[in-house]
Amino acid sequence: MRIIIFGGTGLLGSDIAKVLKQGNDVIPFGSTDVDISKLEAVMHSVNFHKPDLVINCAAISDVDKCEENKELAYRVNAMGAKNVAIACNKTKSRLIHISTDYVFGGNKNTPYTEFDIPSPVNIYGATKLAGEEFIKTISTNFLIIRTAWLFGERRNHFVDYVIKSLHQGNEIIAVKDMTSSPTFSLDVAEMIKELIHTDEVGIFHMCNKGYCSRVELVEEIERILKKHTNVTVVNQSQWKRPAKRPVFSALRNYHLELINKDNMPGWRDALKRYIKYKYRG
Repeated sequence: MRIIIFGGTGLLGSDIAKVLKQGNDVIPFGSTDVDISKLEAVMHSVNFHKPDLVINCAAISDVDKCEENKELAYRVNAMGAKNVAIACNKTKSRLIHISTDYVFGGNKNTPYTEFDIPSPVNIYGATKLAGEEFIKTISTNFLIIRTAWLFGERRNHFVDYVIKSLHQGNEIIAVKDMTSSPTFSLDVAEMIKELIHTDEVGIFHMCNKGYCSRVELVEEIERILKKHTNVTVVNQSQWKRPAKRPVFSALRNYHLELINKDNMPGWRDALKRYIKYKYRG
């Protein structure tokens, strides 16, 4: 199978490329290779390579950057998804698009399923939801994968921040009114590998099972590493970031459950494996 990955050098895209390269012809593009906000660039890549499958991981995922640069966020997260969908239609390529828990508003106290109605509270969530809507309108053979709080080998993220702070004895800032499903990017890549061999279409949540707050995530990393440092617990109003985050955006892999394919491990197990994988060889 020939597979193009837009955003193929990023946190999730690089793991997907690694997992799928065995037995497939995988072509990963970074943002400097193909700017998905430009239809001509996307069309050229897809027309030239004629892939069986296109995976779109490309996005502006910095939540505060999206809030401060709304136009850029819409160009990449919404129009970029639209462009990829148009190109896939032309070549009859299957499309897998990566989305986010931040399409939800955070008013529930139980994990969101694929059948809950999105209501984003920030520009990042709104632009990612707009991208989903374009794909649903344009495409017929697509999977939209929503994941959350990704951690992995590429790019710094909250888990790395906590680990490095613990090793260096630095203070950790943890927000208590943010809860979601921490997810190992490699586990998502393995689950995508399983889904591409099915005829499934539609929206799928794909997270490590369970959920926690940022504070509980810090506590679990401390427990795994047997290290402690000063943790300052704040709420979002004290944290003072440009973008509001949903208070609760945990996801349940309900669609995967319904087709008996929810093989995602729990988040604590995933966290332990990630730390061993990246920091202990």
